[in-house]
Amino acid sequence: MPERSLSFVLPDPGGRATFVTDYGLRGGRLVIDGSEVLAAPSQEALQRGVSAALVAPDRHVVVRAADDFDVRIWVDGVEARREDEARSSTGGSSALHAILALVASACGFAASWLYVVRARAFGDPWSMKMALHMAGWHALLTLTLFPGALFGNRLGLIVVRLTCLVFFAIHVGIALANLGPEAESGAIAILNAASGLAFLATAIARGPRSR
Repeated sequence: MPERSLSFVLPDPGGRATFVTDYGLRGGRLVIDGSEVLAAPSQEALQRGVSAALVAPDRHVVVRAADDFDVRIWVDGVEARREDEARSSTGGSSALHAILALVASACGFAASWLYVVRARAFGDPWSMKMALHMAGWHALLTLTLFPGALFGNRLGLIVVRLTCLVFFAIHVGIALANLGPEAESGAIAILNAASGLAFLATAIARGPRSR
């Protein structure tokens, strides 16, 4: 029978595992970091579950056949994820964070344009300074948060989330400062609030999960 290799991402502290079997699940062997750690001699043994003790670090691993001709692995009671599922989940989460970060910056760019409108209407140099300041920051955020969320893996997402929490607080403050009767002020407040909420969503979003 042809060999079938199933790759898994182990729970913390992590690592990769490969279960080598055939398409009938007539037994198999589990390989972690190039070393075979357990073997299932038969289909019956695999259906009952096969376990072994790991060292460095000290953990306990269990392998059991699933009903759909698949295999499931647990390490200290925590189920390992298939590598293709983990990659799909991470990719979906990265795309979601990147899109939300772009939405946040788009609202910020719109608010900066309204500052320009206010500056021209009232000859207000402070509003023009705010327009340039906000546009510059959102240009920087677009060039950093979008690729950081999309390509930065787990560490990149952590940095993106922390940055978005900071800018959520900043935009809430700007929105509150612009609450007033003027049309431009109201629109600026709304856009900054929307930008802040999008930054907050970027910080707390988990992304789609694979089943």
